[in-house]
Amino acid sequence: MSDVALAFDLGTGGCKAALVDLTAQVVGTAFAPYPTTYPAPGRHEQRPAHWWTAVVESSRELLAADAGRHRVVAVGLSGHSLAMVPVDDAGTSLLDSVPIWSDTRGEDAAAAYFTDADETDWYARTGNGFPRGMYTVFKAAWLRAAHPDVAARTTAILGSKDWINARLTGVQRTDPSYASGSGAYDLRTRRMLPDVLSALGLPARWWPTVVPAAEVVGRLTADAATATGLPAGTPVVAGGVDNSCMALGAGLDHAGGAYLSLGSSNWVTVAAADPVLDPVGRPFVFDHVLPGLYISGLSTFGGGSSLSWLAGVLGRDGDLDALLDSAAAVPIGADGLTCVPTLAGGTVAEGGPGVRGAYLGLDLGHTHGHLARALIEGIGFSLADAARSMLAAVPAAPELTAIGGGARGELMLQVLADLIGRPISRPDAAQHGAALGAATLALLGTGAWADTAPLGAARRAALRVEPRPDLAAAYALPRARFDAARAATRAHAAATTDPPRTTT
Repeated sequence: MSDVALAFDLGTGGCKAALVDLTAQVVGTAFAPYPTTYPAPGRHEQRPAHWWTAVVESSRELLAADAGRHRVVAVGLSGHSLAMVPVDDAGTSLLDSVPIWSDTRGEDAAAAYFTDADETDWYARTGNGFPRGMYTVFKAAWLRAAHPDVAARTTAILGSKDWINARLTGVQRTDPSYASGSGAYDLRTRRMLPDVLSALGLPARWWPTVVPAAEVVGRLTADAATATGLPAGTPVVAGGVDNSCMALGAGLDHAGGAYLSLGSSNWVTVAAADPVLDPVGRPFVFDHVLPGLYISGLSTFGGGSSLSWLAGVLGRDGDLDALLDSAAAVPIGADGLTCVPTLAGGTVAEGGPGVRGAYLGLDLGHTHGHLARALIEGIGFSLADAARSMLAAVPAAPELTAIGGGARGELMLQVLADLIGRPISRPDAAQHGAALGAATLALLGTGAWADTAPLGAARRAALRVEPRPDLAAAYALPRARFDAARAATRAHAAATTDPPRTTT
């Protein structure tokens, strides 16, 4: 029986559990999905109870399949960012459904705050480059205004993985990477900003103690052990936000690396000793899960979620690979069809949360393959714009590592390599980037690893694609059409009257 770490990766679509051995090999995985609900414009919610059920189910499935071949010596978590879970003294969520990262209900509170505060200065201090209403402090201010009875009983605001950690250990802590997505964390002092909290009327005690991501925060309680099938007393480390765990799993354990995350949303991320800040393009910045580093990125919210939507409306949910094959048979430019993939709203650089997606140029000759090809190219153009800004910070990076579910499609990688102009490699563990990062933290925190060398030694490229500069001319007209279409979506958003906001 050999030792392993058990990593839980709480993604937008579900929880992936992975066993990672001391040579950084993923020796087993299990997945348990959970839904997102959209009860009103700007409301994107999940139930913490579903997260816990998914952790329990994925753990039990994984351990049953392993049949005792490995001994779990540590647990680490990665969690999707910007979630807001108000809890009481017992750690019980006071809302059945809570806002997740893409929820913008904090916008009214943010707008009120920035009538007196300078938003550019706030961004320079926090690096919080997503649309401002997504950040946790503004969601917490919404809670205080819309549900004062709940706010009165709230003793802490926890993030996704921190709430699960509390269920596992009974201890409420967070780490620098998750805290840096709160909207009130100073990147340079690495402390919460009391002036922001005070201006929003939020108690400082609501924000849990920040500890290093690899620090053991507690041990598995008897109740959690019974639920998950793990041994009581197993150490649990603080873990990190998904962006930073993915960066570590993709090999960004030093300054100068870059990776592409191709999941529900997509982003280009670099690791550096200093945050990459730009008040116009507004890259987002998180503390790395490794000390002394930051990760900075630009994203497009239209990624795997948009591809999943397309497969669903075409009745091809279980046929995505075949749909991508049909897209590969369509020429560059999709015979005049253009897609702006911001179905879930846009980043600041894309026009903000009010922007929506579009297909332009449809005609009777277009097929499912054309629709998919245009969407992939739209994602590619969006990420190429992000890469142009972010890679200026790491000009020596020889190639990009692509991780996430979208990295399995060769067409997507080839389009991205063509448009970004750098080689792109997919590691053999591309589907497990965040889990590898969380497992690495668990192994570091319990002393099983002295450093991240085993993670680097185990990395192998399963696929590497080269850019094809000779196709630059073929992409020129599709690129011009995309720019025009994206401008049209921005104009449409500006001309559309927002429906009344729901405040309860």
